[in-house]
Amino acid sequence: MKFYSISVLLAIMIIWYFLAKKIDNNLLLPDFILTCKEFFKSWIDSYTVQNLLITLERVFRGFLIACIIGLPLGLIMGYSKPILLAVSPIINSIRQVPIMAWIPLAIVWFGLGDGPTIFLITMSAIFPLIINTIDGVRGIDPNYINAARSMGAKNIDIMLDIILPGALPSFLTGCRLALGLGWMSVICAEFIATSKGFGFILVEAQQRLETPKLYALMIVSALIGFSMDRILIILEKLLTSWRFKNGNS
Repeated sequence: MKFYSISVLLAIMIIWYFLAKKIDNNLLLPDFILTCKEFFKSWIDSYTVQNLLITLERVFRGFLIACIIGLPLGLIMGYSKPILLAVSPIINSIRQVPIMAWIPLAIVWFGLGDGPTIFLITMSAIFPLIINTIDGVRGIDPNYINAARSMGAKNIDIMLDIILPGALPSFLTGCRLALGLGWMSVICAEFIATSKGFGFILVEAQQRLETPKLYALMIVSALIGFSMDRILIILEKLLTSWRFKNGNS
């Protein structure tokens, strides 16, 4: 699988190199070598690194807030059918609103800076967490819960000993989706609602017509998003190692 991925990547690079030479227009498709130089430069440029760290901090703060709200809410909704029936229409309605539509309201509520960006990250991340946690809880065999109740287990014991561990794999899958959406939404929010961050320097490169730098920063963004996803996959395997024993995955 890795061989095929590397082969496709090399093919894209070769096509890019010759196509850029053929077009000979850096505004449309920048020179491949020049873009590579900008890519490596971005990792050591203090201005770029500083803004990247600002964005990462916002992402993790928004993601943490989404987890703090989304996990317990998903557990409660999955465990209690009346609460699920009462709350799910509201959640399903709110999550249909495009994330960009929240930007004007977020600026009104929080002003410019960290506030609206963290809010947008939270709004992007919270719904996958809630929905996946609900699915995880609803997928638990009811016989486990009934057996625990027959032995006198209280609701809190059932929640901690059966529901939470049983829903953990689905919750971690939701974390992967949530973090990816949070990363994409913060870049969009920083286009408009802030004067610092990785999205802001993307806009700067676009306004200055620095297309090689713009392409390089987009590649950096893709690599960071990919890296965060891989880290969560490793974390998922560590926390739910029982799922991967005996060839199960």
